Amino acid sequence: MAKSHAHATALREVLRVFALFGCPVRVVIFQRLARSPMTAGALAQGLPVSRTAVVQHLKRLQAARLVDASADGRRRIYRVQPKGLGPLSRWLRQYSRD
Repeated sequence: MAKSHAHATALREVLRVFALFGCPVRVVIFQRLARSPMTAGALAQGLPVSRTAVVQHLKRLQAARLVDASADGRRRIYRVQPKGLGPLSRWLRQYSRD
């Protein structure tokens, strides 16, 4: 029973990551942050959404522990939090044939 519960919990975490990345804007935000930490304003440049919308996407990514932020004066600098990809990495590993 405990193993089944743990498996179900892990699967829910993986599905949550897939759901977050179901939004193309969020994928672009994550990709940009993977290259370099940025402010919400810098992330919004070139995206078809407002800075306010980018901040809302960042909040969802933070809640999933995929992104974190630190204060730099009045600005917040966002960066990828690789540990947040752990559940997805573990799930994918079980299908690897390497």
